[in-house]
Amino acid sequence: MSRENGSRLRPSAWPGQAAGHLRNRTRLGARRTRANLSQLLQVTVGATLAYAFCQVVLGHEYPFLAAVAAAVGTGVTADRRVRRSMEIGFGATAGVLVGELMLVTFGSGLWQLAVTMILGLMVGTMINSGGIFITQIGVQSVYVITVPQAAAAQPFDRTVDALVGAVVAILMALIVPNDARKGPRDKASSLLTEISETLLESADALARADAHAARRALSRARDTQGIVDSWRSTLRISQEATRINARSRRYAAEVTRLARAVEFTDRAMRMVRVVARRTQAMAELGTERPQHAELVRDLGEGARRLRVALERGTSRTPAEEFLSEVAARLDPNGRDVADMQDRTLVLLLRPLAVDLLQAAGLPEEAALEQLPVLSDDTADGPPVE
Repeated sequence: MSRENGSRLRPSAWPGQAAGHLRNRTRLGARRTRANLSQLLQVTVGATLAYAFCQVVLGHEYPFLAAVAAAVGTGVTADRRVRRSMEIGFGATAGVLVGELMLVTFGSGLWQLAVTMILGLMVGTMINSGGIFITQIGVQSVYVITVPQAAAAQPFDRTVDALVGAVVAILMALIVPNDARKGPRDKASSLLTEISETLLESADALARADAHAARRALSRARDTQGIVDSWRSTLRISQEATRINARSRRYAAEVTRLARAVEFTDRAMRMVRVVARRTQAMAELGTERPQHAELVRDLGEGARRLRVALERGTSRTPAEEFLSEVAARLDPNGRDVADMQDRTLVLLLRPLAVDLLQAAGLPEEAALEQLPVLSDDTADGPPVE
């Protein structure tokens, strides 16, 4: 796949680029689904239980809002907390109550719809500042005033439905076990998988001077931003769980270690993008570089070993030792450095190796000591992202 006008791709290359992007998005989406599968099942169970209780026990004919309140209170991602379930569940109930009060007092109509909407949005804003949450509360209040009740329904039946759904969501948060380590482990595993696979693809492209493969690796690295953006909230939730949940308190030390690991893995992912861009530029020159491809490949293997250790909760020492051996070979003045392209790549790999070593548990000073001393400079390379 050739280039035209500098960095612009020819139109004939667009389908291949779009297909690669689609593959990356599908892969990341499948990983998110696997990570959140238990939470998706909890949402389904909670909504079904709330609906069944209102229909079978309370005798409500269409308790739609019970299922809705249970679903939004439980949440579809694995960041559920008791406080969050209470806010959203009771917020949904408040939105329904606003609609019921307007309907009982003033009936339905255009001006009632407008007043109900603004009141619902105001209630949502007071409870939570999230845009989706506020809109959802407003929509539920409007639903009450615009959708007719069942013939046998009594006033405020739908408020009761929403309240039942909120209670079910809170019970799900309290009863269903939640391992505080799972979120940070999943994020660390996802980031390190992308780091490992991107480096392996970049190494293969570098060894064969395959510009097309190098572009695929760079596209893969760029498509990981969603993982990077979400890991901080996941860590915050896990750290909160270790403080307020007795079952999770015993995991506090491991969650702290995982927080450090993910912090440096995040830095490494940003550095990988720089390395992927550099390997693309080198591959486009048409010169095969198997020696330096081996360095990139070994860093990818080190990231893979670290992922396995973090995912299983086993010792990170083997990964640290392997990465230390790789770092010791990152000498920009070594015998295999033939030109400025080689030297620049090695200089970029040095901070990446340090980030991975710190993710494996080494302090910064110890990680830097694993690198060969630079004879003509004390810097570790050009600025990075």
